[in-house]
Amino acid sequence: MIYVTLGTMFMDFERLVRKMDEIAGRTGESVVIQRGLSKIIPTHAQYFDFKPPEENLAIQREARVIVCHAGIGAVRDALSTGRPLVVAPRLKRYGEHMNDHQLDLAEAVARRGWGRMILDIDDLDDACANPPLPALDYRPAREGLIAAVRNMVERVAEEQARCMR
Repeated sequence: MIYVTLGTMFMDFERLVRKMDEIAGRTGESVVIQRGLSKIIPTHAQYFDFKPPEENLAIQREARVIVCHAGIGAVRDALSTGRPLVVAPRLKRYGEHMNDHQLDLAEAVARRGWGRMILDIDDLDDACANPPLPALDYRPAREGLIAAVRNMVERVAEEQARCMR
């Protein structure tokens, strides 16, 4: 199954929905699109607007590949599942966003080897047929923060214990 997520952005991402619906019409594989506030109604792919986060993550864990816009929440959730990731940033020139900040996140994902960035929507055919390897080295930033705070607390506790002796 190919899972596609557009997040909660109020602007449409017609290029992505139309292309993934086209792919769904040609492949024997199930394509599920979380279309958010998109106005486009897929004719070949299964779709829904929104689901609770736990349900979205459960669907993503079952996916062979995840295709998402380059919103931080969508990328973070997709990476947390350990599934292959294809990131298609929303672009200002197509009226998909107010600026091109999603390029920065998509480029960072690609640079770190966590997924493949797609700028030309026609590259989705190949990206879905030959997805990148999953990002097995991805760790959410909060894990590092929690570990750093835990280490600091342990050091302070040890220092206090030494002072009390």
